[in-house]
Amino acid sequence: MLIVNERWDRILEKEARSHLEARLPDVLKARRWFAGKARAIQSVRIVESVPIPSRSSTVVLLFIRVEYLDGAPEMYTFPVTAALGEQAAQIHQDLPGTIVTTLKVRMKDCEQTGVLYDALWNADFSRTLLSAIGQGGRFTGQTGTLIASSTKAYGNLISGEAALEPAVLKAEQSNTSVAYGDRVLLKVYRRVENGMNPDLEIGRILTTMNFPHSPPVAGSIEYVRANGEAVTVAILQGFVHNQGDAWKYTLEAFDDYLVRCRAQPTGREDALTLNEPLLEMTQEDIPAFARELIGPYLEAASRLGQRTAELHVALANVQDNPDFTPEPFSLEYRRSRYESMCRLALQTCSLLNGRLNDLPSVTEQEARRVVSYEPLIQDRFRDFLELESRALRIRCHGDYHLGQVLWTGRDFVISDFEGEPARPLSERRMKHTPIMDVASMLRSFYYAPYAALSRQQSNLPAEGGGARLEPWVRFWYGWVSVAFLKAYLVIAGRASFWPESQAEFQILFDAHLLEKAVYEIGYELNNRPDWVRVPIRGVLEILETTTRKAIERARYQ
Repeated sequence: MLIVNERWDRILEKEARSHLEARLPDVLKARRWFAGKARAIQSVRIVESVPIPSRSSTVVLLFIRVEYLDGAPEMYTFPVTAALGEQAAQIHQDLPGTIVTTLKVRMKDCEQTGVLYDALWNADFSRTLLSAIGQGGRFTGQTGTLIASSTKAYGNLISGEAALEPAVLKAEQSNTSVAYGDRVLLKVYRRVENGMNPDLEIGRILTTMNFPHSPPVAGSIEYVRANGEAVTVAILQGFVHNQGDAWKYTLEAFDDYLVRCRAQPTGREDALTLNEPLLEMTQEDIPAFARELIGPYLEAASRLGQRTAELHVALANVQDNPDFTPEPFSLEYRRSRYESMCRLALQTCSLLNGRLNDLPSVTEQEARRVVSYEPLIQDRFRDFLELESRALRIRCHGDYHLGQVLWTGRDFVISDFEGEPARPLSERRMKHTPIMDVASMLRSFYYAPYAALSRQQSNLPAEGGGARLEPWVRFWYGWVSVAFLKAYLVIAGRASFWPESQAEFQILFDAHLLEKAVYEIGYELNNRPDWVRVPIRGVLEILETTTRKAIERARYQ
């Protein structure tokens, strides 16, 4: 129990501070947004605290530095407030997962017990943050200032509305989001770094450009140190009315596709063969049989390709901002990316080789082929290194998949521009070929059928099970990807950043698609071993549907 004298906000004094810091490792590990669960914590220290008065009480925004036994430290934000007496009992009953520790406040003539808990579940505090953004609020900490600000979109989204009741969204991941009615959404970043979060940086730019297919940014909260260094703490965006993300929509569409597949007469599997690489298939018309089977989702995939291209064109045409100015596909950049790709391939194949005996027989055979193909994987990455192209690098989404896109029922809205959370901020702000985003989305298409099938294993036919459906899965993935690519290329293929030839596009596409699939093998081995066959097959298909001569060369090296 945390014990303080007179006021709860004296938790950062002397023994109370030590008690709180000792409690924090267990508290952090219990939070879904904490990224260091698998790492050994060396120490946890509160390095900054910013008092934020609200109508009912004061909130203290803590900046917590976590040191590990190995690797770089991390910084987390954690706003806390106290509930005493009956309020505390209510928190225990309704929001036990938000509690940090129990609390005792000793006063002159009495003492009160209560809890210290996550202030984002305090409605008054959420209202205070929204008001601060609209009014340009400032809150002074020990070594810096918390500064709230708004954009031109704030007035359009907030003005003239009745009180917007805050509600914390349940889908908490690496951040915590608070919805205010159905007008705006406040995303509070938990793990923070020095510098502007690309989610805010790109979001502001797209809002300035009136880009219609991403949530408008209405404001932000940043912590600014005395030396001028800024840390993005939160972003306020327009609320997007939606029917879920594109991942959910895609799984439902694949379920419908399976119903149509099961109604097909025996022998139709012959019509499912895809003999050409995806990029060559984009030169063909999508066959009527594919349109009949896949149905409306083909049009949706095409629409998503169009929106993706429009995003990339917008990001390539930002004026008077060097952080967005396109850059050449230089040897220095290619060498850096090549070395990163090769390290990934070496580490992944080594990890896979060490786990071969843990895999089911069929998966083990395929995994051995992947390990034996390591020289070929390196060859594909070497093609990337040696490519002298006039293609340009631009700011991209950086973590592009179906879960980052909202489906409105008619169209797509692209969100979450912060990049891969595990990467340093400097890497997430780098410029790349937009083909990287394209490859990432196609890998998301690849995963979707297997995720849909895993939800309904009991519904699969007993004879053959999922294996009988494999040709139908590949058929769906192939033509959905083609629909996406064809629509994307109509717009992006004319852009200044685009490669000059189909051969250049093929090299860039193969390298990024392969890199993503190789990464997925390592991810699945460490997190979901039962899923590792999906990216293993992905790697084999990427390699074995392209240059056969290169494969034979790799086998005899």
